[in-house]
Amino acid sequence: MKLLTLIEIEIKKILPWLLILFAGLTALSTGLFFRSISRVNEEDVLSFLREGTVEEFVELNGQFTLTQIFDTNAALFLLYFAVGFFIVLLGLYLWYKEWFGQSKRIYMLLSLQGNRFSIVLSKLIVILCSILTYCGVILLNVFIGSALLNFIMPEGIVADNLIHGLLSQSELFGFLLPLTLGDFLYRLAFIVLMFGIITVFVFLDRSKRIFGFILGGIYGIANIALFIYTQTLFLFVDERFFVDWGFVLGMNLLSYGISYWLLHKKVSI
Repeated sequence: MKLLTLIEIEIKKILPWLLILFAGLTALSTGLFFRSISRVNEEDVLSFLREGTVEEFVELNGQFTLTQIFDTNAALFLLYFAVGFFIVLLGLYLWYKEWFGQSKRIYMLLSLQGNRFSIVLSKLIVILCSILTYCGVILLNVFIGSALLNFIMPEGIVADNLIHGLLSQSELFGFLLPLTLGDFLYRLAFIVLMFGIITVFVFLDRSKRIFGFILGGIYGIANIALFIYTQTLFLFVDERFFVDWGFVLGMNLLSYGISYWLLHKKVSI
């Protein structure tokens, strides 16, 4: 079966989940932004403006930024983080469920003509597309938050370039979204590695049963242990770059090499 057809199948499977998840995220995020901005406006701004002016407030406190709202609202950060983490887990779970659930559709796909590894690639591509969509939805919600800040606060209180300020000044936002191209690529490579590790586990289990289950578990634990070890090393910035990328690229090559071999040589229909 063609790769594009497999991708279409996977998108149809995960799309209802994502629509519900992103709609809920946007609704909750908008509510949290509105409540937080309204509270700050009532308690800090309007109470001051009953006796003072906007110019006096700005001189004493500076203009409000989106960073102040976001970094003081732990619920917003936890909401965005939980949704991102759930998307990754959802993709891995659906891949795992293909093999261990009651449905035998995966074996039907394996019986079709074409490169078996296209099934793996289609799953991986859809997971990465879901993560990229998540990043876009987060930015959309940040834009909504900036619009609410400008709408609720009195004129002259809010700073310019709210979104740029959030991306460059926030202490928390960088944990949610990569702020540099290098960080963006590294996080994507790490997600690819997570998928590769669980794929090795699945294929070992399907080809070797109990013995394969044990080997797959050992392989996953070894990856985790190696990653933790690399993070405990005392390194300079350039050395940290090569160690982190060396681990991710090296284990990706190993994981997908093992997966390719197992899928074509050991996994039977």
